[in-house]
Amino acid sequence: MERLSFAACLLVTVAISLFCSHNVLSQSERDLHQSILKQIRKDIEEHYYDPEFHRVDIDATFKKASEYIKGAKSVEEMTDIIARVLFQFDDSHLYYIPPRSTTSVDYGWKIQMIGDKAYVTEVNGSSDAWAKGIRPGDRVYMLEGFIPSRQEFHLLKLHYELLSPQPTLDTIIVKPSGQSYKVIIQAKVTKDHPFMPSRRELEMDYERSYNKNTQQSFYDGIPGLCIWKMPSFEVSEIKLDKMTDKLKNCPSLVFDLRGNGGGLLSALAQLVSNFFDRDVTIGIAKGRLGDTKLTVKRGGEKSYDGKVVVLIDSESASAAELFARIMQLEKRGRVMGDQSEGAVMEAKVFYHHFGMESVIPYGVSVTSGDIIMTDGQRLEKVGVQPDEKVIPTANDLLNGSDPVISRAAQALGFTLTAEAAGRIFPKPRSD
Repeated sequence: MERLSFAACLLVTVAISLFCSHNVLSQSERDLHQSILKQIRKDIEEHYYDPEFHRVDIDATFKKASEYIKGAKSVEEMTDIIARVLFQFDDSHLYYIPPRSTTSVDYGWKIQMIGDKAYVTEVNGSSDAWAKGIRPGDRVYMLEGFIPSRQEFHLLKLHYELLSPQPTLDTIIVKPSGQSYKVIIQAKVTKDHPFMPSRRELEMDYERSYNKNTQQSFYDGIPGLCIWKMPSFEVSEIKLDKMTDKLKNCPSLVFDLRGNGGGLLSALAQLVSNFFDRDVTIGIAKGRLGDTKLTVKRGGEKSYDGKVVVLIDSESASAAELFARIMQLEKRGRVMGDQSEGAVMEAKVFYHHFGMESVIPYGVSVTSGDIIMTDGQRLEKVGVQPDEKVIPTANDLLNGSDPVISRAAQALGFTLTAEAAGRIFPKPRSD
């Protein structure tokens, strides 16, 4: 019998889960999720870039979801129902941001697609995963009965990390030696309250997250070479200008956008301006009200004119992918690493909440435009193909080596071993 893909399984889980859960829901919880469903529909109808909604039957789809909510047996099930409505659009930037769950889990690891396989890249030393022998470099061959694929990996992570976290994960691990074994990982489970204490705490939470996601990493320990790791495009134009100013004495730059999930279009425009001494067209944004040409004015005297190698991987998305592709198309620099995620659209997040002083926040990201590059091609569902594919091996992950930075430095005329490169921006390790 042919194995169902993870995406196909998600589309049938609602009917199955109605008979598998036995928790009792209050009518107020059910009413809350019905209200969320209605608000999300309103946001999509008013703001989604495609007036045909990717040929999704809005009336039938939301009516069916409403019926499923009436029969749901848990809050997690209702969250899955709402999220699954948006999966049908097959759009990377259209997604549900649910209220905080009353239960949060930490599996103690980070996994990532490298090439066409999923690997463990980080493990918490105090986790059950570590205690059961899982280490960076281990391949996750199977997770809860599914073989991770590049096409569905984001759905897999979204499901198990946000929408429907599980107390255990049933996995099959393949060690760098080739040995494989089955292991059940016990997650660290934390019980929370769905209400945030105050608006002030919401603001503080956002500030902490912002500071973490915009912390730039910079290395200039090799004369003539700078290495800049940019974790996100959720960053101010002033900060980008300050970082670019640090490149004045660097004739060569390795610009590391691995793991960068994108962010603000304004930040992308500022960064492009800082790397070009001429006007540059990003592409055409196709929206509900028509097409808009996205052009960035030249940076002038402040623009960086040195040699550049841009690094990307499977977690480079959105604005990070756009920047890498612009550098290719304009022949401004080389791109190395792994194929990017292929999640490239314009979007706006709409935040809503229930309550006054103590609130239950939720939101929805709604795609506002598709982007066509200057070569006439889309990056959505395709990604950026690097000029030179360089990916770490299982042993590189285990030992903390970084062959990608090493190869980029070599391409710019510098000698830097993979072992030394891995020590520049080391990942958290628990030995």
